[in-house]
Amino acid sequence: MAGSGSVSIVWSDDHASSMLPRQIGDWFSPFGSELQVDVIVRAGRFSERIPQGRFVIESVPEANRTDSAFGVRKITAGEVFKVELRDPLVRVARDEFSFPTAPSSTSAWGEIQATTGFPVVRNMPDVVVPGSVSYADEKSGVLNKLFDLLGAWPHVDAAGALTARPKAWPAPMGVVTGVVSAPISMRSEKTYNRVVVEGKSPEGLPLYGVADVREGFLRVANADGSASPFGVAVYRYASDFLQFQGQVNAEARALLERVSRVRSVTRRVEEPFNPTRELGDVLTLHDGVGRVIDLTHDGAVTQMVLEVPDE
Repeated sequence: MAGSGSVSIVWSDDHASSMLPRQIGDWFSPFGSELQVDVIVRAGRFSERIPQGRFVIESVPEANRTDSAFGVRKITAGEVFKVELRDPLVRVARDEFSFPTAPSSTSAWGEIQATTGFPVVRNMPDVVVPGSVSYADEKSGVLNKLFDLLGAWPHVDAAGALTARPKAWPAPMGVVTGVVSAPISMRSEKTYNRVVVEGKSPEGLPLYGVADVREGFLRVANADGSASPFGVAVYRYASDFLQFQGQVNAEARALLERVSRVRSVTRRVEEPFNPTRELGDVLTLHDGVGRVIDLTHDGAVTQMVLEVPDE
């Protein structure tokens, strides 16, 4: 899931009531309850509420209640309990189609809304869903394929609506200042130089597209056919939404461009707490740009992992 966290609830009111969940349907019970997390920023007379996200309460792992006697009844002087939070997409991840189902429309956005039941914000142009495909098994897999058609990843915004996070990098939208640290990390495990894409024709025949890195340090082979220093690392992708050879070939080329470059170099950036940062933001640093792929707020510090594009 894209978002998660834990929150400690401290409860004490004038009626000495308890909010500790005990059964399904209680406010903080992990059976459909949600928690809206906001940050309130104040400076002098200025005050602003910045939404951070709407989360599903997944569990209540710790609880501590203090009761006192008041006449013939017990009252709750105060209580502390922790709730574990998950991204609302967890609802989609644990759901499945009961049987193979055909799309109800040709609109990708319409199918996204019908599959998830979420309110959607159509922040990217719609595309056509092939009428010959069918949905089966886990809904999360179908949802990802639908967003692949849009060239995006599913993303739940701070208000709880489902939107698209484009895979293509947008223009930088901010500058990172006051950096505490920004070390560079380089790993090879998520870098690939060959992509194999499988589709299925309207007649049900398999279609394959292969794209290779031919030049540079990540080439799959040397000019004389011998093994290259990096060797071959294969990334596989399959989708019934790809129904023509041209689509399969184009998807292989597009995926190769991304998996052979992005995620090979990252930077872990720490800066003073900044509640305006979001996943997918492209930010400018003093010595380059990066895209946020991981975001954590820890006390007075905001920690980000940025993808760094190849030079």
